Amino acid sequence: MPPRRSIELPDTIPENNGPKTKAELRQEALDGVLQIGQFIALAFGQFADAGAIGLHGQPMADEAVKLAENDSRVAAKVDLLIQVGPYAGFITAAIPLLAQLLVNHKLLKAEQFANAGVVTPETLASKMKSDLMKKAMDAMMEQKRIEEEMREMEEQMRANMNGQFEGDVPNTDE
Repeated sequence: MPPRRSIELPDTIPENNGPKTKAELRQEALDGVLQIGQFIALAFGQFADAGAIGLHGQPMADEAVKLAENDSRVAAKVDLLIQVGPYAGFITAAIPLLAQLLVNHKLLKAEQFANAGVVTPETLASKMKSDLMKKAMDAMMEQKRIEEEMREMEEQMRANMNGQFEGDVPNTDE
């Protein structure tokens, strides 16, 4: 019978509280707008504006969600953002990659996107070279380990072929 495979479960399992409320969806949509706005401000070197969005944007978004609960005109505008939500998520995820590529080709500066994890091309190149060297070293060490294991097996096979089986007691009767 083949060995059983074990399944590793995470230490905590997130609770599924069912579908999100309208207020939660509105909050996520507005949070996404703030993130994109902050990112755009950083992209154009408007660090004070990016800081203002980070410092003061969240309370405004929170209040907009509350206002949308009581004013259908505001709700209609905020709910448009919910429909854009999945696309905004994709755009938000794609921006750091695009920014890194633009930085790599000297069209933008890494400092403008440091908040998104963008680094200088030199840093990125050094990291990639280091990662490749580590993989090559790991492969060499694995090869060395396997060669040593094979050498030991060859010695055991030679010993077995000469009648010196492991654990045998030499025959002294002869």
